[in-house]
Amino acid sequence: MAQPSYDTFDSLSSKVDQKNLNESKCQIDLRPQHYGKRDTHRRKQDSQPSDADYFLLKVVALISAIGGLWVLAYTVLVQKAPLRSEYGDIKGTRFLDHEKPISTFAGKTFLRHNIPFIDIPDPLIQDVYYYRWTSIQRNLRYIRPGTGYMCTEFVQPVGYAMAFGSIDAAAGHQIDESRWLRDTFYGDDYIQLYTRGPGDALQYTQWILDAASRRTMVTGDHHFLATQLDDMVRLWHEWDKVYDDTAGLYYYQPVWDAQELSLPGFVADPNGTDWTLRKDGPDTFRPSHNAYMVANARAISRAAVLAHDRVREIQFSRLADDLEEAMYTRMWAPEQQFFMDIIRPNNPNLTRLTGREQVGLFPYRFGIGLNKSYAQPAVDSMFDPEGFLATYGPTTLEIRDPWFMAVRPDDYCCYWNGMSWPYSTGHTLKSLAEIYRSGTTNATAEQYHKYLQMYAMTQQKNGQPYVAESHYPFLDAWSADGWNHSEHYDHSTNNDDVITGLFGIIPQQDNTLKISPIVPRNWTYFALENLPYHGHLVTVLYDKYGARYKAGRGMTIFVDGKKVYHGPKQITIVSTPPPILPADALINIAANPTGPGQYPAAEATYTNSGDFQYKAIDGVLFYDSIPDNRWTNYGSPNLNDTLTITFARPRNVTSVTLALYSDVTRGGGVDVPARIEVYGSGGLLTSINDPSSLLPNDRNEVSFKQTETQFLAINVYRQSPDLWVGVCELEVWTPPATGPTHYAVDAYLTGKETSVLFDNSSVATPNGAVVGGLRSDSNVAFSGIMSRGGRTGLILSYSNTGNATVELSIEVNQVPQGSLYLPPSKGKYVNVRRTIALAAGKNYVSLRGGLDYVDVRLETLKLF
Repeated sequence: MAQPSYDTFDSLSSKVDQKNLNESKCQIDLRPQHYGKRDTHRRKQDSQPSDADYFLLKVVALISAIGGLWVLAYTVLVQKAPLRSEYGDIKGTRFLDHEKPISTFAGKTFLRHNIPFIDIPDPLIQDVYYYRWTSIQRNLRYIRPGTGYMCTEFVQPVGYAMAFGSIDAAAGHQIDESRWLRDTFYGDDYIQLYTRGPGDALQYTQWILDAASRRTMVTGDHHFLATQLDDMVRLWHEWDKVYDDTAGLYYYQPVWDAQELSLPGFVADPNGTDWTLRKDGPDTFRPSHNAYMVANARAISRAAVLAHDRVREIQFSRLADDLEEAMYTRMWAPEQQFFMDIIRPNNPNLTRLTGREQVGLFPYRFGIGLNKSYAQPAVDSMFDPEGFLATYGPTTLEIRDPWFMAVRPDDYCCYWNGMSWPYSTGHTLKSLAEIYRSGTTNATAEQYHKYLQMYAMTQQKNGQPYVAESHYPFLDAWSADGWNHSEHYDHSTNNDDVITGLFGIIPQQDNTLKISPIVPRNWTYFALENLPYHGHLVTVLYDKYGARYKAGRGMTIFVDGKKVYHGPKQITIVSTPPPILPADALINIAANPTGPGQYPAAEATYTNSGDFQYKAIDGVLFYDSIPDNRWTNYGSPNLNDTLTITFARPRNVTSVTLALYSDVTRGGGVDVPARIEVYGSGGLLTSINDPSSLLPNDRNEVSFKQTETQFLAINVYRQSPDLWVGVCELEVWTPPATGPTHYAVDAYLTGKETSVLFDNSSVATPNGAVVGGLRSDSNVAFSGIMSRGGRTGLILSYSNTGNATVELSIEVNQVPQGSLYLPPSKGKYVNVRRTIALAAGKNYVSLRGGLDYVDVRLETLKLF
């Protein structure tokens, strides 16, 4: 992929009008006394508090000193993330140690709450399994209230990423992997970023719809998938423009199949005279892309069944069958016994390439080619030392191929003609599991274990589990591992392969679960504990002699702590209770993925020159020294410093969550604070005086009596002169907005001049917050608008001080739905109405446009 940009935010210059911040009508500046001390590296011009303000601050300080016990009466410190509990009173089992496997990791509360625990005789695979959950944890990013979470590929944003840093290439892998987290909102949010939100599902080839469908079998939430049907169909048809009617296949350049510098590019440019052609490759019919489309079509058909749409069920089932047949006819090479690439330009006979690439192994994971004549050659190639088998393989191109490269020839990051890519290994492991379970070949459980072990051996660095972009096939080194860029790269599966492959967890459409492990015959035990399934917790134990877990000999299965199966057979199907569906997730109103120019705004009395206060609210949370993403006051001369976030409008809040950074065990100088004070518009809200109650490198929720405030100022005290304080993320979790009123200032704003303003004539919010600066490039994007689906009325409150009517186009879930026309209103706030169609569930509503010479301001959007 392209070379990275390490800038999280485009610019440090802010479009937030500081004068407007200071003049917002209900904000009272009650921040700690030293707040006027500014870091010279991060200085902004603020109007200074008045003498009365300083007097009030001293009163607040006195209250803090002598009234702490009174404040603490309303204070609770909860050392975990304040995310909703998916399981309520559901209880699992506790056969395994849940502390030792995660003892060296940061963010332990997330891991304890979310991950299934395992116990197997292979410590290498087991250690990588636990590590890979931390890779997912690092790459979960909270975007905006209403939009929720997404998965990133790189922990630091890259220049070619799309909306909010999303890259769809590995989205299917990320959905597969994260479906085993107990909290389902991670996957729900991420899927809808593509099906309804601004995510670009056409940037790279992908199998997002297939992954969403298979995830539904894990969550048991069939209604969720059924409500996405129209959106899934829309995404499918976005690919129509790269469908070749004559071939009956889809084509794309290999670079957008996530594989630059792959075989088609070398064949098209054998003499190396056209770098772009060699790197990107020509338009190519690829087994990977077409298999994804087969899988996506079948996912739409399954969603249509759930939605009781017989027409689409049949339509997309036939599309899948026809496309699969075209793959056999066009892409299967009898002489090579393999699915092959076909270069499209200047190839009227659709002659196949002769080199066998790893993408030819991908179709099997989607159920394509599972009879013996297709599947056995695939297995043979996987274990052929001149095929794909390598010490740190499998390789992306057969070793015997003339274009195979075992070492990168230059400094370009990404070669797909020989390097070992976890992205492709994840596909190949799933294909091998499907082939093994088909029973049509001589594939063995020992072979599957060998591949999984080879994968675990590849995922190492300096003797510790680690994953980056690509690995040399015969050298113990990563071939693409950019500093502050590729660390903990979330571009593949691993744990999904352990769970569905090794442990044999095969989700079902109904209230059953199939278990069919692929484990070596000499294994005498294995355990998978508290696996989330249909809102329940499943534990699978195998103990040949009954001594390890003391639950009896053979296989024992528990659901919600109750034994539901015990017997000698490892392969079985058990009944599960009806699904328990999750409650609505809380929203983080502190999140700002864009930085300066959007609300909430972030300020600090001192910020280390290598850090940034906006990184404390960018939705990115990890605790590494490098890669870095945090605010610290490292180097501050102050005994205490304040990190403040300011909302666009006053909000009712009851807590703030601080993900505190500490690197003292790594030889650094940042640790948890000695004392924390939390201030709002009304003064001191609470304080925490015991540093031993704070969790380093983890979330700490500080609760207090409900208050309405436009800002939260977090005043942190250093423990000693040689220790400072750091915050990796500041979160404020509240119940989701249920409507019918949605404030324009809560929307995501884009456009050169689009911003939050404060208008004394507006009464929609206590401080007169509105959105202004609407120009032709503007987009006021509301997300998380809930509906039961169907036609609904929309009322937009606006003012127009100009002499011309302004048109705003309406998009609902990325689909145009006409326009709103805003006539002149002489500066008064008036309403305009229109009827729109909303989907069932969460909706994205965008208002686009404006006029460069007319001042239009938006207050609220109401549904009726």
